[in-house]
Amino acid sequence: MDNHATTASDLSRDLGLEVDETLYRHAVELSQQIPWTSDGKGRIIHVGPGWTDLLDIPYEELLGSGWIRLVHPDDVARVMETRRKTLSTGESYQCEYRIRVADGSYRWFRARAGAQRDQTGAIARWYGIIEDIQDRKQAELIHQGHTRVLEMIAADRPLHEVLEALCRLAEEQIPAARCSILLLDRERQVLCHGAAPSLPAPYNAAIDGLPVGPGVGSCGTAAAECRNVIVTDIASDPLWADWRDVALFHGLQACWSKPVLTRSGEVLGTFAFYHGERRAPTESEMARIDAVRHLAALAIERQQNEATLRESEEHYRHSVELNPQIPWTADPQGNILDTSSRWYEHTGVPVERALGSGWQSALHPDDVAPAQECWQHSVMSGEPFDTEYRIRLADGSYRWCRARAAARRNQDGAVLRWYGTVEDIHDRKLAKEHLRHAAYHDDLTGLPNRRLFHERLRQTVAEAARSHRMVGLLLIDMDHLKKTNDRFGHDVGDTLLQALGMRLRSAVGATDTVARLGGDEFAILLPEVADETQVATTAKAVMAQMQEPLRHHGSTLEFRISIGATCAAGSGMTAEQLLKQADLALYHGKVRGRGTFTMFNPAMREAAQRTASALEIAGKAVTFGWIEPFYQPKVAPASGALGGFEALLRWRHPRRGIQSPGAIAPAFDDPGLGIAIGERMRIRVFRDIGGWLEAGLDVGRVAINAAAVELRRGDYAERVLEELGWAGVPTSCLEVEVTESVLLDSSADTVERALRTLSAAGVTIALDDFGTGYASLAHLKRFPVDVIKIDRSFVSKLETDAGDAAIVRAVLGLGQSLGIKVVAEGVETAAQMTLLREQGCALVQGYHVGRPMPAQDVPQFIAARAKTWSSDSK
Repeated sequence: MDNHATTASDLSRDLGLEVDETLYRHAVELSQQIPWTSDGKGRIIHVGPGWTDLLDIPYEELLGSGWIRLVHPDDVARVMETRRKTLSTGESYQCEYRIRVADGSYRWFRARAGAQRDQTGAIARWYGIIEDIQDRKQAELIHQGHTRVLEMIAADRPLHEVLEALCRLAEEQIPAARCSILLLDRERQVLCHGAAPSLPAPYNAAIDGLPVGPGVGSCGTAAAECRNVIVTDIASDPLWADWRDVALFHGLQACWSKPVLTRSGEVLGTFAFYHGERRAPTESEMARIDAVRHLAALAIERQQNEATLRESEEHYRHSVELNPQIPWTADPQGNILDTSSRWYEHTGVPVERALGSGWQSALHPDDVAPAQECWQHSVMSGEPFDTEYRIRLADGSYRWCRARAAARRNQDGAVLRWYGTVEDIHDRKLAKEHLRHAAYHDDLTGLPNRRLFHERLRQTVAEAARSHRMVGLLLIDMDHLKKTNDRFGHDVGDTLLQALGMRLRSAVGATDTVARLGGDEFAILLPEVADETQVATTAKAVMAQMQEPLRHHGSTLEFRISIGATCAAGSGMTAEQLLKQADLALYHGKVRGRGTFTMFNPAMREAAQRTASALEIAGKAVTFGWIEPFYQPKVAPASGALGGFEALLRWRHPRRGIQSPGAIAPAFDDPGLGIAIGERMRIRVFRDIGGWLEAGLDVGRVAINAAAVELRRGDYAERVLEELGWAGVPTSCLEVEVTESVLLDSSADTVERALRTLSAAGVTIALDDFGTGYASLAHLKRFPVDVIKIDRSFVSKLETDAGDAAIVRAVLGLGQSLGIKVVAEGVETAAQMTLLREQGCALVQGYHVGRPMPAQDVPQFIAARAKTWSSDSK
């Protein structure tokens, strides 16, 4: 009896372990993270699946400490120190580092682990995961690179160091490029070496002193003509006739050069990108080049301003006995005793009036109190005096000056007298302020940029939490900016963005922040609002500002924006969460239709989470080949003959089996996933049709559904026809179904071209769900529609609803009048079939005719259908 009980218990435990192991295995296969386990001393004893494929290394070599040899040499010490610390303390382990993958390159990964302790508290095992963070890390590195260069400029680092850092930053963003910055010598009209850390030294020497003029390579021409010069093939381009041999000798095949300009459009130098192969830049690369070129202009112009300032100071020093400063003395109580006559020459205030505290009368009113406070602090403490303030000059203008002083003491340490100077720092001060402004403001609109906006947002949210205020936030997208750029040019698009910035600024209060976050995205921060109503009122005021179009050089430009907004109060909200809420509201508004205002509600977050989950599942379905078509037959109700099939998307979950497309529906509108799913479906469908044709089966036309994101691509029709050719399937076997919404899309011209290309090749075009959208009869005339499909919502009540019956009759009559075949969907009863047959419907589709079936069941269905039809005919 006991033995039986023990056996049952063991069996239950084993079954439980088997279920757990199965669950764990599937969880690991579906996750993008790879689990690993180590013993208490950190030696790896197990690594999850997928790791060896990624690294192309035997599993056994990863165990123990073998994985260390794959870590980037620059990261090894840091990884080992982090691991040593966690092993000794038992704290959770987390570290980011680079690992060499199968193709020999390095990618960033993040490893995390926690300790499992035994009954004595000793560490028995470490359980961890490792995940790929390459994309996030690259974005961070680019941002850090820009910030690092700006900090170098702000810190007055030598120009050659800044330019070298810029070259390396640009080379990181454009792989395989080698960058060169040449500086313009205006007197000699030549370009001199500035920085080129990755180019051969002999080549740099050869082009040092390159003449500025047309036909002088890429850089000489760019500087002379103040334009971009893109040479994709140095070997054949006439601009390189005199420099071709030296470039080719050093393996340089292409050179893209852009002039570096001041804000007023004067040439400072050139920024060139060399490649070891013949190639042209992409639009993305040109944008990245412009971003780095702007930093180069800042650095060079600042250096030139500094040089000009130094020359001016040197001249002044020689002009006033090598001392441009105004000396002064004061007694221990801080009263001015004496100053140079240059004080009067500089300020117009007589020396006698400047004594005591009279010097303060020459200061800018806003600077008097801070200067007094600083001076009194030094007088009371004896510490050196050093401050900056504005002094009114004799002509009434103000210039920034720096006042410094130190005390002379007696043997007992008591102050005997103060000795100081006042020096003009106006130009240097303005240069620093300009640099700071450039780092925190958008060049085009002058508004705060993303960096300054995020700082203010975090500060405002923190202050609101302390004072229990409510904060409002609006995110604003300019709709269809790309169309404006394509139609009128980027200069007009820039003008539109500038005007939008000004209108946003005029629509809000003085304490509100309007920022340009980048591209066509703006934001408004409302630091104190009463409730959502006030936020909505501000949004309406912004919308009202957009009613008046902008007239520019004879063209009328419309302002159309979408706004997402939110507000929050108290300490339960972070700046990042507030921004995410506004972003979700903007997204939901744009989904419903552009040109709207949408306030955030919690349901949006849940919808976003569902969408993210759907996109994740869809990504796995594409990656792991879960997508497969099921085929639903279409039959002629009058004769019972098979008229074709519709390929319906299904996906096969490894555990739950065949699933409907509803769970991954959001992916159909995703540009990447929607196109990938469509490609997978076409591959499977065309392969199935080819197999049926080889077997001698007549399946009629098989309809595939085309998503809007697929049709927006300019080459959709060409891809479909090419894939049909590869599969050996004639176009007479294919039908493409589109929905009414596609015909109303902003890309309707592209859609029309694609449909006409397919139609001309012999593919029929079907308009799905006819009557449920907003398409007009004009669309039936404009687009090459061969088939219209009556939506199941009308067919389902055909027997009971007179209105639906009338609609069905009208659509059938319309189809007969226009010579368009009509298919009724959702036919589930014999009565519906009879009514549709009596009214002349060409084809029907639905459960009454046949349920969707996998490809392997189609031949059997056709055979059974043919047999039934033959019997009925007899």
